[in-house]
Amino acid sequence: MKGFVQKRRRGQTQFWWIAIGLAVLLSACAVKGPDQSVGNDNAVEPATSGQGDWQVPGLVDQSGKPIDVPMPIPATGKTLDVTDFGADPSPDSLDDAKAIRAALEAAEPGDEVVLPAGTYDLRSTDPADESANIVLRNGVDLRGEDQERTVLLTSFDGEDDSRVIRGSGVHDVIVADFTITSRHNGPLGENPDDGNMGGGPMYGVYIGTDKGQPSSQVLVKNLSISMFERHGISVKASREVTLSGNYISGATAVGPGGQGYGIAIEGSRDQHDPDAINDSRHNVVIDNTFDGRHLRHAILLQFPTHNNLVADNTIVGSHLDAIDLHGEGEYLNEIRDNTIVGGQRAGIALGNSGGSKNKHDASGSGNWVHSNTLIGNRQGILVILGTPDTLIENNNIFAREDSKAGIEVRNAPGTKLQRNHITGGSDGFWAIRLSEDSGNGGRGNGIPRGIQIESNVIRNSANGIRIDAGDDLNVVDNIVNEIDGEELKVANEVKVKQFAQ
Repeated sequence: MKGFVQKRRRGQTQFWWIAIGLAVLLSACAVKGPDQSVGNDNAVEPATSGQGDWQVPGLVDQSGKPIDVPMPIPATGKTLDVTDFGADPSPDSLDDAKAIRAALEAAEPGDEVVLPAGTYDLRSTDPADESANIVLRNGVDLRGEDQERTVLLTSFDGEDDSRVIRGSGVHDVIVADFTITSRHNGPLGENPDDGNMGGGPMYGVYIGTDKGQPSSQVLVKNLSISMFERHGISVKASREVTLSGNYISGATAVGPGGQGYGIAIEGSRDQHDPDAINDSRHNVVIDNTFDGRHLRHAILLQFPTHNNLVADNTIVGSHLDAIDLHGEGEYLNEIRDNTIVGGQRAGIALGNSGGSKNKHDASGSGNWVHSNTLIGNRQGILVILGTPDTLIENNNIFAREDSKAGIEVRNAPGTKLQRNHITGGSDGFWAIRLSEDSGNGGRGNGIPRGIQIESNVIRNSANGIRIDAGDDLNVVDNIVNEIDGEELKVANEVKVKQFAQ
């Protein structure tokens, strides 16, 4: 066993105070987001993607050079007050949506439409789009006076595809500093198997395409969004969209088929060409806060979206995987510096089986998961169903009593685990576990192959490294000490290669 782990002198560690301290970060006051371009100031890690010339994860161009994601230009023109167009900020007014739309229509590119503090009742839809209360315009910002004191209150309650704010094919737009909620007075979502719950709008903010033309250079910041059914913020087939400082909670449903997602970044289901105009990439989800008690997933990436950054978000609780790469080919994304506390499933998961209606399998290749703090989740990180070439490094994982694994790898060829720190757990918990993947309906089954486990630190844990299945496995220079149970357990039929010490 000496060739696989390095034993160190036993010491004492206390870590649960970290979870308590981080939990207090959950508040309705979200962190202020950036107004300048967002760049990748971390070193990029090469990976093989098999997707055109794109080979490097994170915010890079096709050649692998780091980029700054462009932000909208702040308003330099007129400020249009919606109350001058007939909006009444008093609660329970007849309808303020018409006045807000009138102000947006009167604005020109470079102007901003401002909503003073108050409650704006949205009872009508755009004349050209009965699915939306408010439709954004190119170059026109929409800003409230204050995230908490400016409230948009929609009357949507379960209508298909209903959206409080829609931006389709828009460019150079800022949406900021108000609350979006609904009049729905039913219960909030609590059962991820219940598909009969719901109410309120389907989407709080929806950013997507117009006749195939994507939205770009959009900033959505400092919004508080609740009482929605599907997505708090949805970004579809678009690029250079930055979501920052938002607080998302309280979905009315968390059932199958797309309910209860805090933020969703999606490509197009049938679009795999990175040179296409509606290729989904270079979106940034940064410094947002999620109360996951009524969310299925806090942050979700789906379909062939790539080279996005998910960073510095705080998530407390979630019914399923908190940050989920949803098993539809998502590739070369960077997931870093997030804090995830108390999730009922994995803190971060790559690959998803889907359900009876929507069948998923592997995420794409070359995703980079690093420098996250994961506290008290069922699994810290989970990689399954054939998701290839994931780099998992420098994460800090703290287990709770009923946690199952710090990092669990099933069918995930080419996965690298290095320099992660894992502690805690009890009884059946394993800091690192490799096991056979039974797949789902024949999709994604297999064993771990080509896995590298190197220079990880496992201390004060119930158990160390467990390998139940695998082939072409390298385990070297890991520090495993102060273990209550077994430091290393390898199934008899599994052969593990050893690097030279």
